[in-house]
Amino acid sequence: MAEPSSSAGVFTTQKLQALLDCRRSTAVTSRATLARAISAQGEKISVSGIDAWFKKNDPNYGFERPSLESSRRTYRIPDKRWAVLLDLFDLSVDDLTPNDGDFRRWCFEARRAKKSAGEPAAPERAAPAAAPLPQIAVFGAGDDAHALADVAAIGARGFEMVLADADSGDPEGDFVRCLDQAQAAVVYLRDEAAVEAALGALRHAQRRGTPALCVCTDPAALDAACDADFDVLAPSAGGRTEDVTGRVAAIARPVAAKPTSTEPAWTPPEPVTDRPSIAVLPFVDLGGDEDGALLAEGLTEDITTLLSRIPEFFVIAHSTMQVYRDRAVDGARLRDELGVRYFLKGSVRSSATKVRVSVELVDTTSRASVFAQRFDRPLDDLFEVQDEITVAICAQLEPKVRAEDMAYGARSGSVTAWRLWQEGWHWIFVDAPQPLPKRALDRFEQAIRMESDYALAHAGKSIALSTGMLWGGLGPERMDEARDHAETAYKLLPENPVALYAMGLLTFVEPVSLRIPLDYLQRAVQLEPSNAMYQGVAGYLVANLGDAQAGVDQCELATRLSPKDSREPFLCYMLGSAYIANEQYELAIETMMRCRRFSDVDFIWLFIAYARAQLGEIDRAIEALRSIEAPRPYRFYRFALHKSLWLGLPAQDKDSFLRLFELAGIE
Repeated sequence: MAEPSSSAGVFTTQKLQALLDCRRSTAVTSRATLARAISAQGEKISVSGIDAWFKKNDPNYGFERPSLESSRRTYRIPDKRWAVLLDLFDLSVDDLTPNDGDFRRWCFEARRAKKSAGEPAAPERAAPAAAPLPQIAVFGAGDDAHALADVAAIGARGFEMVLADADSGDPEGDFVRCLDQAQAAVVYLRDEAAVEAALGALRHAQRRGTPALCVCTDPAALDAACDADFDVLAPSAGGRTEDVTGRVAAIARPVAAKPTSTEPAWTPPEPVTDRPSIAVLPFVDLGGDEDGALLAEGLTEDITTLLSRIPEFFVIAHSTMQVYRDRAVDGARLRDELGVRYFLKGSVRSSATKVRVSVELVDTTSRASVFAQRFDRPLDDLFEVQDEITVAICAQLEPKVRAEDMAYGARSGSVTAWRLWQEGWHWIFVDAPQPLPKRALDRFEQAIRMESDYALAHAGKSIALSTGMLWGGLGPERMDEARDHAETAYKLLPENPVALYAMGLLTFVEPVSLRIPLDYLQRAVQLEPSNAMYQGVAGYLVANLGDAQAGVDQCELATRLSPKDSREPFLCYMLGSAYIANEQYELAIETMMRCRRFSDVDFIWLFIAYARAQLGEIDRAIEALRSIEAPRPYRFYRFALHKSLWLGLPAQDKDSFLRLFELAGIE
């Protein structure tokens, strides 16, 4: 969709944003309320559909979406929606006469005039919060009965208790967050194996100036705690709980009352419910050195930015999350304050030569851990390591979040255009190698019926149709239909990686020069570098356009990014093809054979046969060719072999291979 040459007289996204910002309608103040208001008038649309109007500037994310065309700032809203929007905001077409800047000034001038004419006063300020009770951070209690009895007794004396989660995958990082608001700490040293973790926790408290008590229940570990010069409560036969609570009461500092806030009460934002929403907590530096602090801050910002490029995710802005840097928070609090379904937390430990980053994704509703992983890297170049870990974390999060959110949608019975698209995208890869991904196609068609201008659903339908033509389940008579849906998605969201992938796959099937689909795929990779599928397809195309080693490197990166999700067979196939282009035939065969799920797809066997022939294994090459099924409506390999793939292959080598088809009984 082209940018209007002038915004005068046009309903643009800039004008719509101005109407939301100035609260022209008290009932429509966000995209979520706008989506509901439009749907209530019979024009079904979701928040995702409204996002498609904006393309670049999206205040729901708190920052600008990455764009390949920096000049794009305002977009024309589809004309068929104008009547509904004019009615919602009590406007006439004549009100749209100013350009975007003048229209925004007019909106706020009208707002100020309305206020001065007697608009109701602002809501009363919130009453000052009561001073909190002293808070105690607890590490290492786990499920030990004695430790839990201590915790209960301390709580009964009026202290607030914050326990580090021993099963989080990063309990030490959890404890550091607990210390942010704690007035004292209790660390349990229950066995010799946990000495280092407990002493590390005590050192964190010491560095922060938080009084800490070490409760040692294992005589074998007592010496280590005493040698480290910590306040240690040794094991005793009886009366230990009273000793613990007494010592805690002695070291806990009183809490000063908080100053009365002069800010008005804040109303939590409405959650976006039709796509996964994520908050990235500031990563914790557990080492206390400059490099570790720099890496922790850089990872927090870069992961937030990269996750926001995944069009299916709603990500809270990095600047918003900075208020949680020195606060102990849990999932329920983040869900209430930010309306998110997931939060990501992490910690950084660094030495002179190595860095370790631990991350965990938590569901704020169930409080269950969805994903936990540790990344160890040599610390050669701080910024290079930061980039590598950022991409690795985001690449592994995306399929986990998608699967978890699909399960949540099934449990809740929620059926939206977004969820239908999400399921369709899942089935494209899971149903491979069926000649036609019918379940995926059905979901995309349902989503389009529900929301006619939903770009992702149009892109998905084109991808499903193109996949069917590649695998022989559909004939070329569906090409025009696939093209229409791909171009519709691309016009609605020209800078969305899913729309770019749809255009890339379509132009790959048509067929045209491989440089055209490569251009689309490289733009998708630029927008979403953590997506293994886009990386793999781009590498496959690069290899087959002559830069074989670069293609191999990119395909190998893709397989590392996504080692175990449903797309793995696709990535193996693309890596095997890149190996063939690089004349690494043994590796190609080994990699292709990992695509057993694709045994019914003809071009898997074509490439295996070609690699066998290049190794001089003619009989085994013919055997591989005979694995190809009977002719189907559209034989993809004819295009692959005769017209496009392996452009750098000498004609004599290609002719020699094609003669094997006759020996295999294939016309």
